[in-house]
Amino acid sequence: MKSCILCQSSESSTVFNENGIPIVECKSCGHVYSSFEQAEHYEGYWDGEDESYDLEWWDKAHRGIYKDFIQTYLKAKQGRLLDVGCGLGFFVKAVQESTSWEAHGYEISTRAVDFAKKENKLTTVHAGLVQDSGLPTNSFDVITLWDVIEHIPKPHFLLQYLFTLLKPGGILFLQTPNFPIQLAKAKLKVTLKGMKPDVHYLEAKDHVNNYKMKTLATLGKQCGFTKPEYKVLMPILSVAGSKSQLAVYAKLGFYYLTKLIFALSFGTINWNNTLFLTLRKPD
Repeated sequence: MKSCILCQSSESSTVFNENGIPIVECKSCGHVYSSFEQAEHYEGYWDGEDESYDLEWWDKAHRGIYKDFIQTYLKAKQGRLLDVGCGLGFFVKAVQESTSWEAHGYEISTRAVDFAKKENKLTTVHAGLVQDSGLPTNSFDVITLWDVIEHIPKPHFLLQYLFTLLKPGGILFLQTPNFPIQLAKAKLKVTLKGMKPDVHYLEAKDHVNNYKMKTLATLGKQCGFTKPEYKVLMPILSVAGSKSQLAVYAKLGFYYLTKLIFALSFGTINWNNTLFLTLRKPD
């Protein structure tokens, strides 16, 4: 039986069952995780894709969120950024094209990195584990993980390594699904249409750790980071499985609503689909 990565307790209760795979919540600290045993360095996320990537999703639909990030966090005229799990390289490309920052990327999938180099013309993107990179310590101002942390069974080792790469006062940025909201959506799907084998409600085989505001901040603190701060950024301007422009407008409307609620509650009520967290390495 798996135990909680945050408090090591093995006492848990099932909060959702996705086609026979229980997703459980720790009774001690509230962290949520899948009972599925995934490899620590899973390489199938990109390599299992079709030969052609959905560039409407990976490129066009992400431009707004990347622009919002850059305007929010990269206000300094220059700096060094590392994107861990950079995929096809579109975020690294966005930083390089719209700022004077030096942007690097690391990605475990050689196939995704090949695309980043050939199609996005990136020379600062590398294949392999960032932990084996040999990058100099105290050398980055910002490190980002977009939709990465939920895939990692034992994330402390990675975050502790990234802590060493950041300059004192540097920022670690984590983006991951907001579990309470995702759980509500998954339960609604099941209520309306029943459980179907070809639908990944909470991605139980891929999202092995599921985070709430409290538990994601706790993970960062356990790895030496301080000053957790959440924001609500622009959503991905597309809806998975739908080509409807109306669905995109609905997603935007929900974003503005959640942003307003987040502001009015002084950052305590977060109904956004996604968590955006920054943590700092102490000076």
